[in-house]
Amino acid sequence: MGHSNAAFRVRRRIFLSALGVGLSAAAASRLSSVALAQATPASKRFLLFYMPHGAPPEHFSPQVMANDPTQFSLSAPGVGILGPFEEQLKAYTTVVQGIRYPKGAQTHEALAVALSGLSGPDEKLPDEGAPRVTLEHQIAAGLNVKPLVLGACAHRPFGLDKDGKLMWDGTPVVPEKNPLAAYDAVFSGISAPKPDTGPDPDVELTNSLRSLTEGELQTLSQELNGLTEEQTKLKKHLDAIASLKAGGGGGAISCDSAPSLPALEALRTAAAGQSDEFFLKEENFPMLLAAQLAVAGAAIKCNARQVVAVQPMYTNCEFDFKFMQSPGPHHSLLSHTTPQADAYPAKTLQVTARQAFAKCQRWFMEQLYTHALAGLLEPDPADPSKKVIDNTIVYVMSEIGDGAWHTTETKLITTSGAEGVNTYIPSVIIGGGGGALKPGRVVTFPQDRPAGDLYRSLCQAMGTTGTFPDSTGMMAEVLA
Repeated sequence: MGHSNAAFRVRRRIFLSALGVGLSAAAASRLSSVALAQATPASKRFLLFYMPHGAPPEHFSPQVMANDPTQFSLSAPGVGILGPFEEQLKAYTTVVQGIRYPKGAQTHEALAVALSGLSGPDEKLPDEGAPRVTLEHQIAAGLNVKPLVLGACAHRPFGLDKDGKLMWDGTPVVPEKNPLAAYDAVFSGISAPKPDTGPDPDVELTNSLRSLTEGELQTLSQELNGLTEEQTKLKKHLDAIASLKAGGGGGAISCDSAPSLPALEALRTAAAGQSDEFFLKEENFPMLLAAQLAVAGAAIKCNARQVVAVQPMYTNCEFDFKFMQSPGPHHSLLSHTTPQADAYPAKTLQVTARQAFAKCQRWFMEQLYTHALAGLLEPDPADPSKKVIDNTIVYVMSEIGDGAWHTTETKLITTSGAEGVNTYIPSVIIGGGGGALKPGRVVTFPQDRPAGDLYRSLCQAMGTTGTFPDSTGMMAEVLA
């Protein structure tokens, strides 16, 4: 009863104060009811993207100029696997060199622990079914949202086994394989006309608040001083309105209508009348990945989902990449290509030896940019003064470093007659994270840091906390 009486007094005080600065009775009433409502959700978003089977460092590692980690090229050397991000996204990109996965995570089996930091007893892998929670699900839990988990042929046709268990929420999470179903779940009803029930009280309130002078806004804000802790929610609302008046945007909003996605519509035509087997067939993989990424990008852009994860293929997957002029099975042939040395006296690794595999991995980055990230360079519907990418964190990762050497930590690769080159686990952060990140640099650790240190830092950047068994502390080098 005491709480109810206190709430009534607070609402009445706000109602009378709002009338006193000129709001209509309807708007004042709505403002007083907002006093105890939930705060507007944060507009930060998180997108996880998995690239299977690692990357050859002579085609992946950025070229740093003059030992300045803020001056680098993503297009060099070799094929330039990260090249698709060079022109539009380099300023948003941080490449982290020098993380390691838990001990015992050898070869592609690291997939099952790469995002959780969980290790087993005596530096062995944990049991296949041992409970764990991975990065994207920890962030989602901290934000109190459900992640959208998508997968383009992310497990074998007969079902999920250890080679597909990338994401966990206590138990392995099976990605949604049908992007058409995912789109309908995310955007269902967004275009449905709202019933005409008279003036929208939220619109009326917002319009009334926008019409106030700065002094009147300050008066209302001062009225909140000394009120109960719950009233900080209303103060945040008023601060958001003041920011909106200054052009800074307000709380998160949805797109006005369901987005039109050409990649999804192409798939809809091809999949018409097909069974679920269609979404696991190798020949459909390029079309499926394009559609999944289009849904992921649209969900992030419209703030329809704050946390999205995309897993293309399962580890050890043997899809033939002849569709993009690199014929051969992706795992056993292409990713296992060994480095070779140029003729003396160059003493460098040949960029041609693993060019076919590098082109495959660059294709993944091209797909990610074209179908998901390019759309994030547009104004944020939830914060129009910024681009979506400013409020987003994209994390690109793999289960191993070098496909031929199956590395799960930094390793110096050498060949006869060539100087060595470090192979790092691919770890790329793209986006501003709402100002929580320090992008536009290459961060290199001379001694490997546990991947859990990076994950804890990404959780913090998203406004949450994370727990990773391998972590030893925050990775301040990536945080603002």
